[in-house]
Amino acid sequence: MPESALTQTSSAVLPGNIERDSPVPYYFQLATLFEHEILSGRWPPGLRLPSEAEICNRYTISRTTVRQSLARLEQPGLIERVRGQGTYVGYPRARSWMLHSPLGLFEGEMHRLGRVTSVILRAEVGSLPSWATDALGLPPGSNGATLERLRFIEGNVVLYVINHLPLDFAEAAVSFDDPDDSLYRRLRERHGLEVASGTRNIEAIKAEDRLALLLEVSVGTPLAFIESLSWDHNLRPFDCYRAWLRTDRLKIELQIAASTPSVAAVGSRPGRMGRDRIA
Repeated sequence: MPESALTQTSSAVLPGNIERDSPVPYYFQLATLFEHEILSGRWPPGLRLPSEAEICNRYTISRTTVRQSLARLEQPGLIERVRGQGTYVGYPRARSWMLHSPLGLFEGEMHRLGRVTSVILRAEVGSLPSWATDALGLPPGSNGATLERLRFIEGNVVLYVINHLPLDFAEAAVSFDDPDDSLYRRLRERHGLEVASGTRNIEAIKAEDRLALLLEVSVGTPLAFIESLSWDHNLRPFDCYRAWLRTDRLKIELQIAASTPSVAAVGSRPGRMGRDRIA
């Protein structure tokens, strides 16, 4: 970390609050609050965080909880702890998608990757495919919102993604004035929705004709296929997506922690994802 960062006297303003009635562990809530500040750019690289004692007092939580939260942020390089000097917001690392982050690609990666832009291919309300109603815990044939996009980093296409949401959140998903806006930010601002937990499944596939055309690769090129389901703090599924990623332009990064929910715990939540891959 640059010497100038280590001599900063200003300290980050601590955001939000811990929800005492939430089933989400305190350390996870705190890490998510800090992660939002860092990845949104509100906490710039090199900014000094308050001391552990100050964080404990601000949120009325134990030092052990604070240290768990900081460790979660330190592993992917979002913060850096310097012995005898304090904890600082980290500097951008090599280009990769932090797939475990509760933020979407736009908010989660613009801090590290550069400008993320989008082309909207489809934004409409209509009957959802069976895999999406199954994932969202909706009756077969239910209507909902579909948002289909190509995502670019510094002008290069990296991702083709289709999101499906329940009808209650359709307006936020289909009424984009700015195609580069973040879906998760719109859901947070309009409906108070935050990703509390979720699942991300990854497979290796070969690009078929349409995928090859959209992602500007040859037919048969290896791609990463990602299937995601997100829950809010009430464990209500509110977004599922399928995405196809060019890993030659954007790597996938996963954070591993001992406290990761068990497969059984995840499976007990409402909503599940099917195995067919036809969008």
